[in-house]
Amino acid sequence: MPTFIYTAKSKESQDKSGVLEAASKSELAGMLRQDGYFLTSAVLVGKETSFWQQWKRRLRFWQRISLVEKMVFARYLATMIKAGLSLTRALQILAVQTKNSRFSRIIADLEKSVSKGQAFSDSLGKYPLIFSELFINMVRVGEASGNLDEVLKNLAGQMEKDHELISRVRGAMIYPTVIIIVMVVIGILMMIMVVPRLAATFAELKIDLPWTTKLVVFTGQFLASYFIFGFAGLIILII
Repeated sequence: MPTFIYTAKSKESQDKSGVLEAASKSELAGMLRQDGYFLTSAVLVGKETSFWQQWKRRLRFWQRISLVEKMVFARYLATMIKAGLSLTRALQILAVQTKNSRFSRIIADLEKSVSKGQAFSDSLGKYPLIFSELFINMVRVGEASGNLDEVLKNLAGQMEKDHELISRVRGAMIYPTVIIIVMVVIGILMMIMVVPRLAATFAELKIDLPWTTKLVVFTGQFLASYFIFGFAGLIILII
């Protein structure tokens, strides 16, 4: 029978989360209604059987592990541990559920290490580029105090705040970035279309130009002759 990681809310606005087995989301919602709760979200835990989904997982092997994925990992892991699942079983479920193939393999490796008796924090320490030193140390504190679920929940909340801050900064940078790109495009067009004409005029007048003007004229003539280099430079700037 399928397993769901769910969150629910009661009439008194009390939150509840955990892991339940149900034939479908409708049956899961009915089970929760009997306890006085209304289903708010449910994630199916199970293997992907679709041929195209399996190929998508393989193609995503080189995908980077985002802050959101690590936040979801910490939040779901905290929920399952709080619901009574063992750490190894929770990691097994997350390894199957995670869509990012690279992250899925890392979680599976974490589960193997924990199954062999290694501390969860030490297992995380094998991936310093994925999990920060703060994340690892907080997990170590949670293991020592017996409050691993609470520590993971707090880490997920902090990562959510970090994600919101990063999103705001990126949003604030969009306008100046667009302005700079437009200015560069206009500058390149002027170099290609206007400067060569001015250079021809200066050549006819036989005027001795300062070195700065010569540099501008040379740049314009170069871009007019080798437009592909200017276009490539613009793409690099945008990236």
